[in-house]
Amino acid sequence: MKYRDKIIAYLDTIEPGTVLNLNGLYEKQFYKMSQAAFFKAMERLVTDGILLRAAKGMYVKAGSPKEAQEAVLNYYFGENNDNGMYIGYHLYHKYGITEEKSDVVELYSNKMTKQTANIGNIHVKRTTIVLNYENTRVVEALEILEHFDEIEGLNKHKFARYARQFATGYQDAAAVYVIENMKYKKRTVAFMKKILDMYKMENSLGQFISFATRYRLPAVQRVAKL
Repeated sequence: MKYRDKIIAYLDTIEPGTVLNLNGLYEKQFYKMSQAAFFKAMERLVTDGILLRAAKGMYVKAGSPKEAQEAVLNYYFGENNDNGMYIGYHLYHKYGITEEKSDVVELYSNKMTKQTANIGNIHVKRTTIVLNYENTRVVEALEILEHFDEIEGLNKHKFARYARQFATGYQDAAAVYVIENMKYKKRTVAFMKKILDMYKMENSLGQFISFATRYRLPAVQRVAKL
């Protein structure tokens, strides 16, 4: 039996959507063939549509588009959902600030080894920060504020409710950590500070902006109650 046939026979035993670590798979199942031949065969299976490339050294057995998408997302989010987070329109929908939709699924993941990856309609960006609850919450806010002017169909009332919700649960240490380790515009940080100051939430974001600069910031409605 040819090595390609052996690989396909093995793939027939696993469920569609299964994520494969090529180094581990090679050492367990296909160590009798050369590593170069093994990786070349796997690349051909990607071309043939049998596998999808999820990341360097990581592949997914193709099934239905939904199964493949779920497998890729599960990999980048991690078992405890602490390796990835949605950005873009999936994030905006989470807080109801727009009803517009996008076919592209965007996320950050700290399981990435390169800066970006495109797998089908999934676009993954690399981050190196710890994505715990507090840090993720800050990144979500910064993403929304950074792209505020670009969000199609923005509901300003629902955004105002979201802004109040974020401000009342604000954690300054998490915000400082995220801003120090990710690249956001000073205008974005100033926008966040404006919201925090409006709700009289103590913060140290002034260290990241220039008080000599007059930032053009959107108006935000103050919400008394959620």
